[in-house]
Amino acid sequence: MSRPTNYAETIAGVPVHYDRYNNPRYCYGTRGKPYKFYMTQGFETKLNESFEDLWEICSLGKAEVIASAGAYVDKPGMHAKGRAIDIDALFWSDYALITNNYLVQTSFYLGVEAILRKHFGTVLNYLYNAAHKDHFHVDDGTEVGYSNTSKSKTFFLQAALVNLFEQPISVDGKWGDETSGAVSVVFKGLGIQRDIFDKNAWLDFLTQAANKAFGFVEPEEKDPLDLIRDLYKVIDSELENSIYRKPIETALSTFVNHPDTRNWLAKYE
Repeated sequence: MSRPTNYAETIAGVPVHYDRYNNPRYCYGTRGKPYKFYMTQGFETKLNESFEDLWEICSLGKAEVIASAGAYVDKPGMHAKGRAIDIDALFWSDYALITNNYLVQTSFYLGVEAILRKHFGTVLNYLYNAAHKDHFHVDDGTEVGYSNTSKSKTFFLQAALVNLFEQPISVDGKWGDETSGAVSVVFKGLGIQRDIFDKNAWLDFLTQAANKAFGFVEPEEKDPLDLIRDLYKVIDSELENSIYRKPIETALSTFVNHPDTRNWLAKYE
């Protein structure tokens, strides 16, 4: 399909930058730089509505920059229709959500995802597959609402139940009695009377999940000890069955247990 003539340089009043340049100043994990993101007018309207919703509910308010890997791309799928965008990161003045930091920014990540899911039927995330660990893929090719045959929606649901509502269930992307039971417990506690397959019940859950995720306190700045714990957490999750886990873990532990490092870290204990 041909590229849409419509493009966006801001979303809900916030500059959206491209961050996939082969340049350390503008690569993934940075604020990137201004860019024209081609998309249909209808899709741009939905994006504006979703991020206005996010700015309103998020305790940090409106971000300063949205970083993206792109919208229209001449390849099969919703990107080629100008009805998809990949969101890499959100930057505030003193905080940033980088999407491949899901393991150490889990609650905040899920809060953003909950809002996106209120407005878009398709959101592919860190848990969906390896290709989406470093961005949210967002498109309007499917209807908003929960379906237990959707792997991506079930992954999000389970992650929210575990990390936001303390339900001890598996996060495997598969609907079953365990997930169904946890939904019943959480919905009862939240006062949601309808079934999760009811669109309004799903929207209510997403709003309450986002409120739970963000709370009303800005994310605390992490000290070096917190960051080291995050490293161990990532190693434990991402390298669980890898032959590289042990040498990487050993190298990190050697650094942490060096006398000079221990003396430096002591002031944060």
